Amino acid sequence: MRQIQEFEILDHGVEHSQYFQGCGVSFTPYTDVYTGIGSSAHEALEDALEQAACSDWETEGVENTLSKESSFGDRRESPQEEDSWHYVSLRVR
Repeated sequence: MRQIQEFEILDHGVEHSQYFQGCGVSFTPYTDVYTGIGSSAHEALEDALEQAACSDWETEGVENTLSKESSFGDRRESPQEEDSWHYVSLRVR
């Protein structure tokens, strides 16, 4: 497993899946980026951490302190919101 020397967490907030522009590592000191989605920021970071772990990064040192509160309340209000998710990216090197 590769050890994470440095990381950055980017909370992009809620975006419709069709319009999310993505996240990269160009012009940064980082080598890899993993973007997770979920109903909350916490869930989205967990998704990104799982992706990083599957790519052979040691993620044990990254603490998830993002909010567990759902970004959508108890339910989604409209069909448009059904394709909206909370996005969080994890950049590592």
